[in-house]
Amino acid sequence: MLRAVLCLFAVSALFFSSCSKEAVELDVDVMVWHWMTDRQDAFEKLAKDYFTKTGVKVIFETYAPSDVYKNKISAAATANLLPEIFNPMANKKEIASYINAGFVADITDDMNKDNWKDVFFQRALENLSFEENNEWGVKSGIYGVPIDVSSMLIYYNKDLFRQAGLDPEITPKTWGEFVAFAKKLKANDIQPFVSGFGENWIIGAFAQSYQWELFGKEGILSTIDGVIPYTDARWVKIFNLFKELKDNNLLATGVVTMINKDAERGFATGKFAMAFNGSWGVNVYNSMNPNLNYGVFYLPILPEAQHPMRFFGGEGSAFYVNSKSPNKQKAIDFLKWFTSEEQQSFLSKATSNIPANKNASSDLPPILKIFAESIANTFGQLQKIEDWQVVNVLNTSLQSVIIGEKTPQKAAKDVQDEKARQMKNKKATA
Repeated sequence: MLRAVLCLFAVSALFFSSCSKEAVELDVDVMVWHWMTDRQDAFEKLAKDYFTKTGVKVIFETYAPSDVYKNKISAAATANLLPEIFNPMANKKEIASYINAGFVADITDDMNKDNWKDVFFQRALENLSFEENNEWGVKSGIYGVPIDVSSMLIYYNKDLFRQAGLDPEITPKTWGEFVAFAKKLKANDIQPFVSGFGENWIIGAFAQSYQWELFGKEGILSTIDGVIPYTDARWVKIFNLFKELKDNNLLATGVVTMINKDAERGFATGKFAMAFNGSWGVNVYNSMNPNLNYGVFYLPILPEAQHPMRFFGGEGSAFYVNSKSPNKQKAIDFLKWFTSEEQQSFLSKATSNIPANKNASSDLPPILKIFAESIANTFGQLQKIEDWQVVNVLNTSLQSVIIGEKTPQKAAKDVQDEKARQMKNKKATA
């Protein structure tokens, strides 16, 4: 995977050579590359404080948008010029490739020292760990440091609820109630629901909550193993949820091509009454419209569900340490300080994010508290993941159901056909 970027970065050697020279001239102890433009000022303030306390110079460099950042990380790995602290912004399989290539440090011993690991939300740390006998052959342990946590729930505009005759302090708990609320909003000429469903991972995250509710962990693993087919009635049920929203015109026009930033702008400006989005939306909406009167509620449950509802989330942003850096221990020591209660409280207040340090979350604003409480019910990391080709067909099929190109049954069959194809390919190359 890492070699594949070579053709895209023919001039990377010259570029990174100049960057390396600049870093030497700056006499940097720990270089941090990140993509979080809205947090740069807060990061720089903490870096300055750390230098005053320890004499260790930490520099945060921002690269955006995220695609530019990801490409930079890939190129730096190829040239063996990664900074002390970074994040590949990759899925579990890709993170494993970085670990197996020696680019990411195993920080289990450091996490165990002085009980550092105990300060974090458990779910956040789980997402940055690898279990025994994982499918990628990574040694079990902790490889990342969470700096904040997140989950995805449904935001709602209290003023629009009131305008439609709905009590803004009462929110739907079941799927049936959710649809009824949306219909009442629609009947009052208010667009009910928006989300960045043009981004595959977001529509997939919405569907995954219902996969966990209908199948549970073991059922999901059985689906990945090919024991439970995607044509199972429970999967057809999930596709039917999206059809029901489509049939009742409850979704924003063009939702299957809408990126999340546009969906966020639409909700912030009062064009839509409800929005599926992450906890980071608190910061986004406050910056777009400080006067927005909104609340949040959990995804509505299915009465026939046999398992608890789970939400997309866990660690929000995280950092990994370059195992090849001579300043590896300085980087780890900085992250330990960076994730202590005082620094985490400062970051949370400065950026409106939920701190990864659970001890720093006691004085969160009410809405962020709801998100923080939901962290315990976010998806758990599994020891195996579905083939990306299958996930891609699944998410695009969900979009196809929304625009009426596929029935739920056809969508389920198409996903199962891709699953069968991938299993056949694996068997042929085994």
